[in-house]
Amino acid sequence: MVRGSLLVAGVLVLVMLPACNKKQAGSAGPNTQASAQTNAQASNAALEGEWLYENNCAECHETLHPDLLKQPPNLHGLFRRRVLPSGAPLTAAQIRTTIIEGRGTMPAFDQRLREVDVDNLIRFLQRLN
Repeated sequence: MVRGSLLVAGVLVLVMLPACNKKQAGSAGPNTQASAQTNAQASNAALEGEWLYENNCAECHETLHPDLLKQPPNLHGLFRRRVLPSGAPLTAAQIRTTIIEGRGTMPAFDQRLREVDVDNLIRFLQRLN
């Protein structure tokens, strides 16, 4: 009798465990969903920033131009520096200003990039080593 009860109890546990796991896996709370959405947005922003860099910056900032008297600075590790090549303090706000207004031979991008594009580009530059 005890063996039969134990057998029934064991079978019930085996049947119920997978159902419990499915319920837990499928019942992500609002914080988990918000976190996943935030991670996806950050990932999209990073990809967008990289694309913007490759299509708007890399040609000048990663290639030597013998016809220029002054070469554009390499932007790898930019945010590890204390000052910009111009001598201005290195802040995200100063980089934003440089992107939007241009500097020296660098053209202004105020008519080419949206504000969100500049944000994504700055985020990418912060990660560019």
